[in-house]
Amino acid sequence: MYRMRSYTAGNIKIQLFVAVLLTLGPTLGGCSMVSMPMGSNNVDTPTLLTGSIASSSDVAYADINNDDRQIIAENLDAIGPELAAGSTAEDLTLPWLNAISGNSGTLSKLDTATLGETGCLSFETTANTIAGIKLYSGTACRDVVQKFAVTTLSVADA
Repeated sequence: MYRMRSYTAGNIKIQLFVAVLLTLGPTLGGCSMVSMPMGSNNVDTPTLLTGSIASSSDVAYADINNDDRQIIAENLDAIGPELAAGSTAEDLTLPWLNAISGNSGTLSKLDTATLGETGCLSFETTANTIAGIKLYSGTACRDVVQKFAVTTLSVADA
């Protein structure tokens, strides 16, 4: 007489083994996480993903953030009526201070030669930041509501 084999006992053992593996796999896998930084959460400083040499505009962006640029533009707006009247602004110096960041500087050498044609003027400013004191050259242009906005800023040769 042949004895009939029952395959259900074998299937139960295999199913139990698979269930244990599926439970322990993710549990033990969580203990050995490998992570790699993909970018930066700092929105003020751009992440340079290339290994190239930093340009002067990268340095200017890192030292003088958008809040500082807005304060520079507000100071240029404050002397806007004098600039529109055609007075010479090359000898004019104007201090600026960002009370939040602590950065400060002095605007000078305002070149208003193209202000009437393009609505833009060039300037130089010093900036006293945590990185030190540097000289920057920049351009500010008027927007639709005739307010100045700093459009370019780079480290100038002293």
